[in-house]
Amino acid sequence: MDIELFVIGEGISEIEVYDSIKFNICRRCNLKELIYPRDMASCKINQCLYIYDSKSFDQPKEILRVNPNGKLITKWSTGVNQGRIALSATGEANVVLSVYVEHKVKEYSADGLLIREVNLYSVAGHPHPHHAMKLANGDFLVCCPRLEHDQHTLCTVDADGKLKRSFDGKCGSTIAQLKYPFYLSVDGNACSFVMVADTMNCRVLLLDSDLQFKREILSKESHGLRRPTKILLDESNGRLFVADNELNNQRILIFDFK
Repeated sequence: MDIELFVIGEGISEIEVYDSIKFNICRRCNLKELIYPRDMASCKINQCLYIYDSKSFDQPKEILRVNPNGKLITKWSTGVNQGRIALSATGEANVVLSVYVEHKVKEYSADGLLIREVNLYSVAGHPHPHHAMKLANGDFLVCCPRLEHDQHTLCTVDADGKLKRSFDGKCGSTIAQLKYPFYLSVDGNACSFVMVADTMNCRVLLLDSDLQFKREILSKESHGLRRPTKILLDESNGRLFVADNELNNQRILIFDFK
């Protein structure tokens, strides 16, 4: 958000804020309402953060909306009790929640009103979404890990869940294949290109707007990636942030991207 990078760790109720140009820490915000954060997204329009709080195992999980200083604005229940979850913010200042176990993508307003549910059961293989982003045209870009025998590991669907296009490579480790696509980033919401964290292949790939392979951006061999799980493109400064997490060895890598 602006020139600040916000970082959370699983099970830690503290937000670390870094200067994204100088890479030094600016402040730490302790949020008492936050119990076990799992993902976070920022909204430039409303100047706020959305944090997914998984709380205890048997309690419905929540989304917290906080300001850049860590003050709670509002929170709401997702009704989800378990499973992988990821967040993203939309160009309309809404927030998108991917619900892995329910085969759904949910869109909420900034105040927690459920706007729509996109059901992925109509897509071949009934994919489990991990991370999804809403594009400027209203479609949703979705990555779906653990579909080893189905080609729809990365796809675009409309608001009714109808498949529009998909990555045409099978699961694997060759240059134009994916193995556990985990997180996405695009150029704004225009989606003239797509970046995907190809986690189990330890790399980040670049696809075009039709989800066709273009090239490998980062790799284990050339850039030392271990297990990229999240990526964030900072277009204004020409940088790509990569959360590279391997067991207890967690780090953020920063690359020039122009």
